[in-house]
Amino acid sequence: MSDDAQPPSRRRPRIAPTLAVFAAVVTAMLPLTTLLLPSWLTPAILVTAAVLLAAYGGRLVRPGLAVVAGLLAWAVATALSYPGPVIGGLVPGPEGWGLPRFLGSAVDEVVNGIAPLAVQPPLAFVLISAFALFALVIDQIAIAARLPILAVLPLALLFIVPQLAVPRGDHVFLAIPFVVACLALIASGTHGGSLARRWQRGSAAGATGAVAVLATVAGLAIAPLVPVSPVADAGMFARPTSIDVSLDLGDDLRNAGGTEVMRVRTNGGYAPYLRLATHTRFDEQGWHVDVGRRTPLADGFPALEPSGAVGEVEMTETRTWITDVELDAAYLPLVPDAVAVSGASDGWQALENRTAQSGTRVDVSSFGEEYGIDAYDVSPTREQAERSPWADDAALGEQVPTTALEIPRSVTNGAIGRMAREVTSGSGGPYESLLALQDWLRSDRFSYSLETPVDDGFDGSDIAAVEQFLEVREGYCVHFAAAFTMMARSLDVPTRIAIGYLPGTPTGVRIDDQMVFSVDSGQLHAWPEAYLVGIGWTAFDPTPGVASSQGVIAEEGATATPTDSPGATAQPSDAPDAVATPSTAPTDSATEEDAPGSSTDSGAGSAWFAVAVAVGALLLLPALIRQTLRVRRLSAARRGDVMRAWQELRAIAFDADVPVHESESPRALGTRLVARGAPDPDVERLVSAVEHWSFAARPAPDDDLTGPLRTVARSLRSDAAPARVRRFLLPRSLWARAASGDVPAS
Repeated sequence: MSDDAQPPSRRRPRIAPTLAVFAAVVTAMLPLTTLLLPSWLTPAILVTAAVLLAAYGGRLVRPGLAVVAGLLAWAVATALSYPGPVIGGLVPGPEGWGLPRFLGSAVDEVVNGIAPLAVQPPLAFVLISAFALFALVIDQIAIAARLPILAVLPLALLFIVPQLAVPRGDHVFLAIPFVVACLALIASGTHGGSLARRWQRGSAAGATGAVAVLATVAGLAIAPLVPVSPVADAGMFARPTSIDVSLDLGDDLRNAGGTEVMRVRTNGGYAPYLRLATHTRFDEQGWHVDVGRRTPLADGFPALEPSGAVGEVEMTETRTWITDVELDAAYLPLVPDAVAVSGASDGWQALENRTAQSGTRVDVSSFGEEYGIDAYDVSPTREQAERSPWADDAALGEQVPTTALEIPRSVTNGAIGRMAREVTSGSGGPYESLLALQDWLRSDRFSYSLETPVDDGFDGSDIAAVEQFLEVREGYCVHFAAAFTMMARSLDVPTRIAIGYLPGTPTGVRIDDQMVFSVDSGQLHAWPEAYLVGIGWTAFDPTPGVASSQGVIAEEGATATPTDSPGATAQPSDAPDAVATPSTAPTDSATEEDAPGSSTDSGAGSAWFAVAVAVGALLLLPALIRQTLRVRRLSAARRGDVMRAWQELRAIAFDADVPVHESESPRALGTRLVARGAPDPDVERLVSAVEHWSFAARPAPDDDLTGPLRTVARSLRSDAAPARVRRFLLPRSLWARAASGDVPAS
């Protein structure tokens, strides 16, 4: 018996398909390094190799043992890569089961991280174990099920997802090794030694090449058109309304997509700023989000009690309701000077800076929350603000952290400090100095720009970035807030930076005679807050074009009116044109491009239409390849090419679900085709041509064999419509191989 005729159980499995699977999986995971720093990549590659080698070893013993051996190797590798005790972690122990919390930490890393994300142990463990299991699945599809083309589909999905999340030009170069690996994977599924098999392998290689070229062209042409998640850089698979509360807001602002993130109504007279987090500590590594002591949010915040250093300050109780929250974050949007929150889910924790955080709870998110906020509107007179003294330890006491005054000497004695002293020369107390800084930054000396910091290389909030910003004088909210904060600290005024949202725009809807405001994802913002002794934390906004500035107190002694309040309208029922969204333009609150039915919507519609066309093309791709091969073979058969005609006859048999065996003769196959309904004369003509071509001393004259081929194809078509559709869309001849073993009796 020849080697081709041996039963599968007696044939030694080849290592080439396993190596091809390994190469395809590794090259498919490479684009993820643009989202995740590659510290996880080498361990993932090693574990993947171990699992695939174990599967190959099991296949050497017995084909059915491949998946068992692979799963055992995966379990061992998973236990070794778990950064913690296995008992109680992977395996439930006396102290509970730690795996759910560990997986939650990995999810939290992804949701709240900024690309490229530094991978911590929880996420590294998930990546390593997931890729090893993924490789085992691909091994089973491509080798055990003998469907290498089908195995390419999940690999292509894995390769494309990072490109959709964060489009990068270097993915094009990564596509080259990926396509080569996929070609090797598909080609490894075809082997054999007969001349006919070699002809078939050549056609399979041609089809594979066509698939690769079409898929690559489609990917490069379609991917740029796919609508990208507006804040994709906020996390690898972040929701469109997910954000990070760090000061790296540039990508979020540039990609903000005009999505409503919440609705707000208040009895305070005007829409408030909504704060998520604050940054007080500043060092050589930059700004750090405030943490500190936490208490249950249900217990509320400490009472708001000005020290009395400037006399009794007027405070008005306000109530704000926040609903329809589509923001998925670990911080709860709150108004300034909040004292109590009601209606929020359990698990939220209150911080001393009057913000609310989920803490270590990964199952707590702002998404879907509806709650009310009790707060105070602190309204000092202009005279009281101007009487507020310079901060010192005696005046501050325990009311403000000392970190709000910490600033490197390189700032105080450098360009930032010199400019602060120049701008505020002639000012009296700290309040006048703060107004001078705010007016200077909001003046026509500065311009709002999201692109200049990127183009000029200072897209950050550290000392070097602020110094360059003060030279170039173009930037966005982060630069204005950081410059204001550093300059104020150089003058010994306590300051911090808040991250949150600008006031919303009126919707025209009223509830209990209170206007409902809509807050848009494009209104993500950063602004400074300064501590005025005797008054407390007071918000300022030096970013030009963001409505009216904060912190300006009217001469007659009241705080800014709703008209002066940033983002508020003169009356709640006015048109929604009061506030500029920094992500679009610093002077306009809305543009025609943001209107429904505008070019923005049209572009998104065109992109989705292109995606639909691409999906349809991919569904029709197997049929297109099959018809292309059919036309080529019929053209060759018309010229008398016997072997091309025989290739097409075998393909017709495959597509009609007629078994084709390696060791059977052409006449045996012809006999079975006749038994399935093919006309005997046409089959005889084709079989005789093959036998004459194979064994005759002299070649037969050229004969047009297209007629018999078409007749046989028509005779084997199914009458059932579903079967005909399935055979057309998924022609079996593209991936099926001739079976080895005994040939059934003719």
